[in-house]
Amino acid sequence: GEIDVLDPAGYGALTINKAISIVNDGVGTAGVIVPSGGTGIIINGGTTDAVSLRGLSIEGGGVGQKGIQFNTGASLTVDNCVIRHMTNNGIDFLSTTATSALTLSNSPVADNGGSGIFLFPTGSATAVFNRVEANNNGGAGINVNGGNSAGTNTINATVSESVAAGNGGAGFESFTHSGEAPTSVMVSHSVTANNGYGVEANGSGATLRLANSTVTGNTSGGWVAEISGVVDSYGDNYIDGNGSNTGGLTLIPKQ
Repeated sequence: GEIDVLDPAGYGALTINKAISIVNDGVGTAGVIVPSGGTGIIINGGTTDAVSLRGLSIEGGGVGQKGIQFNTGASLTVDNCVIRHMTNNGIDFLSTTATSALTLSNSPVADNGGSGIFLFPTGSATAVFNRVEANNNGGAGINVNGGNSAGTNTINATVSESVAAGNGGAGFESFTHSGEAPTSVMVSHSVTANNGYGVEANGSGATLRLANSTVTGNTSGGWVAEISGVVDSYGDNYIDGNGSNTGGLTLIPKQ
């Protein structure tokens, strides 16, 4: 089904349990006001259900816990939405579906107490972030984490034309350990600036690749590669003005 927003207003929290599109094509602010300690939009779809959200402003007001929490479903597409001022993560992608996908574009996820975007599925997952601004969050800007998924699964994310700035943790992070799902994050034509760390690959099976991107002003280091995590560079990045880096930066050829 489809819900078309016809008038600007502040709407309440909701739970989605089927395939649906919620669309605001420019009538004004369609605000989802997150209740204290609650979540703005919870998604409990079926294994083949695709959910799409466009043109929404999800506001935590410093009391709402999470903006969007994806529990089950085939995919979530978020376009031209604002998610901000949560006490925890802006978006929690906690999919328990065997295979699922997240696509986020043209959206700021900012000023949240936890990470801006947290991928923590139990199965395999893919994610694409295009023209996303993950700024001023207490944790990482975008954290791709395999710690809840078995090593037989894979979690792959691509970031392009995006900015992670002013976050307490890493701007972009790939995190997993031995026995957990391998995580791969490709960052292309993007900026990570003024965070704790610019980019981080933490744990055996965690890989982060940098292509034609800027890493600057990150107080604790431009990159962190630790516990066998790997940060790869295609040699065309601008990395300068950061704190002390941790681990090596591996140069890899363009293909």
